[in-house]
Amino acid sequence: MNKIVKGILRFLIEVIVITVLIVGIHIFMNGMYLLGLPDLEDIQSVSISYPSVTDDVKEISSYEDIESALKLTGFLKYDIFKKATSEEAPLITITYHLKDGTDKTISANNTTVWWNNKPYAIKDKEMFINITEGIFFLEDLQAR
Repeated sequence: MNKIVKGILRFLIEVIVITVLIVGIHIFMNGMYLLGLPDLEDIQSVSISYPSVTDDVKEISSYEDIESALKLTGFLKYDIFKKATSEEAPLITITYHLKDGTDKTISANNTTVWWNNKPYAIKDKEMFINITEGIFFLEDLQAR
């Protein structure tokens, strides 16, 4: 019986070590996701501003557009080993207005994301800006 318990314990330790290694390598290669983002069900509306393209702030309240705005944060994976050194101002700011009356704001430019008042170096540079432009500001960009 004691050998069986030791065998199971050894197997579980090996699985845990391998899992930690795989997750660590994935984060190292692809970047770390922003933690603490609001849940889709908790968001009442979203405001998106892009001052260098338009002075208008896009107010979004449809479920599909809110979902798209929340999924955009998936492109803001950051490099945990690189310090954000960008002195540039944010290009795009997304504010999630929650049902409990609070707001959560994410700002980004091509190299840096600001989340919870902390700057992080973006792993996939320019991806977030390009996709946000294509989804929410394409008409404004064409009108320029």
